[in-house]
Amino acid sequence: MKKAFAVLTVAAALLAGCREPAAPFIDGQVTDATIHSITLSTPEGETVTLSTLGTDPMLVPGVLPGDGVRVHYEVLPDGETLRAVQLDLTAPSAYRLIPGIWRDCSTDEEVGLVLAEDGSARATGWSAPLQDWSLDLDEDRLILTGEDPSDAKKTLPRIFRIEKLGVDSLIVVSEGGRRFSFSRQ
Repeated sequence: MKKAFAVLTVAAALLAGCREPAAPFIDGQVTDATIHSITLSTPEGETVTLSTLGTDPMLVPGVLPGDGVRVHYEVLPDGETLRAVQLDLTAPSAYRLIPGIWRDCSTDEEVGLVLAEDGSARATGWSAPLQDWSLDLDEDRLILTGEDPSDAKKTLPRIFRIEKLGVDSLIVVSEGGRRFSFSRQ
């Protein structure tokens, strides 16, 4: 019995020694992303840039500004360059959450929005057609641009303060004070 236990202990130790140590990681929020790098702002206030050259896109997928991420990395032979080896999305940015089909049924006047990933927008229940949408995350604003109801040749931005944005809900308030409570469809 002691011999079998000793053999199992040695085998377990050998197998454990064959595993690679876990890669170090950095948590942060994406401030910039290019085809070859990701720049993060860490909770400690540091700015860190990691290379994505030569990485597996299945392990290091594309990111958007504002995404919260955990990036496992390796230090390249130059001793200074950090290269991402795995990226996990920990908190999606508003740019991931906003696109979709939204509907507000909180009043008798039903309003619907289709906010596409390419920035285009359509609506039902609005006074004039919409053309596009954008975000001002510094001010927590959703900006919908569409025809000016008084002159179809002009565009007019409609600015909304974002009160809540989640996977299935979007609550915004217009400059005039009207509150919309949208649900994802």
